[in-house]
Amino acid sequence: MPIAVLLITDRPEQSVKLERLLSLWGPCDVIDLHRPTQGRSAPKRLLVSDVDLSKRAAVEAVRNQLAEYRRNGTPYLCLLRERSPRLTTQANAIGANAILPADIPAKTLLDEIGRILNPEGQTPIERQFVAASAAMADILAAATDGAALPVAAIEGGVEAINRAADDRDLGAWLDMVWNHDDATYQHCLLVAGLAAAFARELGFPEAARKLVTSAAVLHDIGKARVPLAILHKRGKLTVEEFAIVREHPQTGYEMLLRQGAFAREVVEATRSHHEYLDGSGYPQGLKAAEISDVVRMITICDIYAALIERRSYKEPMAPEEAYSVLIGMGAKLDADLLRAFRPLVLSG
Repeated sequence: MPIAVLLITDRPEQSVKLERLLSLWGPCDVIDLHRPTQGRSAPKRLLVSDVDLSKRAAVEAVRNQLAEYRRNGTPYLCLLRERSPRLTTQANAIGANAILPADIPAKTLLDEIGRILNPEGQTPIERQFVAASAAMADILAAATDGAALPVAAIEGGVEAINRAADDRDLGAWLDMVWNHDDATYQHCLLVAGLAAAFARELGFPEAARKLVTSAAVLHDIGKARVPLAILHKRGKLTVEEFAIVREHPQTGYEMLLRQGAFAREVVEATRSHHEYLDGSGYPQGLKAAEISDVVRMITICDIYAALIERRSYKEPMAPEEAYSVLIGMGAKLDADLLRAFRPLVLSG
């Protein structure tokens, strides 16, 4: 069962990255201290505060919000914007089980939460998943802010995903992905996990595996520029909203091209993962000879991932049904790659 998280903050607009990080562990409710009636939809397994505790009124407000959950022994992580003896004492006084700086790196934060929730320790694939999730958080945050994409984080995330694929346990990876409550993170990690496992299944050498997984990690980077209100909308998009979403391949392509630090195949996959071999895709209407093998692989993984994901507007398909949809797309997809994909997703 996904772990429900409660985030208490006095700066909700600046806490979007933190909320998305916490969503790794399951649905994350947010309480804005300025509007404290929000966020009480379900029991919680983890409490996190990101509040300026130098203000007495804020301390009392946090204490009040924590009260009903702390009676059940729910662990509480306090993030401090200034690590001073006075504020540390204040955090301890309101019951913090762990205290960390608010600007802590994503990987360190997720590792600490993992220790709080699972004192017995994480399995190797769980550690790789946390590392990949932290990398994805840094990547999407940079893309959203218009900053240069963090190459070290990308390389670290790709390495973690490929090492997880070495375990040959795609089911375990999928189980962890389903816990993630943020749809964009979930989809990127799902496609990346599928692509990494696919490249391994095909016997690719390490360099080629890195290339494929890098392309998968970054394939939807353009969606970081799509308003969250559209990405997280419950129900069908309007024509105008759908047009905005369809801009993400070109947006992502331009982002990578400007930075200039990425392999040609990775840049191509970002723009062309919605292209089809029969020329019916977008944004360029490319045909078979113009679409590389890496792009063809990412397209298969991307479509399959979308079919098996749960969304507010649809139920997830079973693997057999999703694979049948891919087969039914006929000349749009690479038939040889699709045959090779079958044992990966339908084994067992």
